[in-house]
Amino acid sequence: MPNETCNFFAILKDDSVKKINLLQSITPDIRGVFVNIGNSILNDDVEEILFDGNFNVQDEEILYVELELPANVIEASTNPIGIDVLNLATDDIKTLFWVENNVYYFQNFDKRKLLQNKNVIYWDRATFNKLTNSALIIDNIINAIYKNNKFYFKSYSNANKIFSLLTYFEEATDDVIEQFSANNVLSVDSTWLKNNGNTVIKKQITLIQKSNVLATANPKKVKTSANKFNLKIELVDGKLVLPNDKKQCKDILSFLNEQYYIGLITGKKFRTNSKRDA
Repeated sequence: MPNETCNFFAILKDDSVKKINLLQSITPDIRGVFVNIGNSILNDDVEEILFDGNFNVQDEEILYVELELPANVIEASTNPIGIDVLNLATDDIKTLFWVENNVYYFQNFDKRKLLQNKNVIYWDRATFNKLTNSALIIDNIINAIYKNNKFYFKSYSNANKIFSLLTYFEEATDDVIEQFSANNVLSVDSTWLKNNGNTVIKKQITLIQKSNVLATANPKKVKTSANKFNLKIELVDGKLVLPNDKKQCKDILSFLNEQYYIGLITGKKFRTNSKRDA
């Protein structure tokens, strides 16, 4: 029978929250993945480092930012009775989380962890049997932990998939914009960008420079991928053109920061941490 209490939830791609009811017999195993691994990451010996755009930490270090959890995530943990149950047939999962003693343990999720309409066979005593129901995979990994108003993580890119961390970046200075404009992937009017770039644009540039995402980018492949989101990027002399238009510029920078995705169930195009179509 299902466990009477609920500690296990999913955040969907539209940022809504669903609860995951577990049988009492498997609850300790699932809890162990989240709580035991989470506590091994955030232990008394680890050094906490305030995130300032630095992406690299040592094994004995962990990054954090101070933030408030979304209201619906808090509500799920304090009043789960009114939360709808996860439906694998229709719900598009972004993140799984376990909450216990006001500590939240997060694990990212993608379509590779969803076993739906696939020929999955498993070992059953002396032979193999076929899995007939939809299922999801729980990895032995924790991507982020929330405790005492601090959001802890080892990897910026994984943490940013859970909650947007763009606000924690400083706006790019004129020198950073010049460095950004000098890369071999983009064709950029640095003067226009310095004079017309707003806060969001300049923070996006900081993120691109910090993450070094353009180092291995292939302009032709980027252009082809952008077309899937009806995002037109002009390619001139082998470089992607960043237009002198605030909206178009912001959209392209968001795409370069990998903040676009395709919904698993509906196939709709979305922007990360946004409920509007791309």
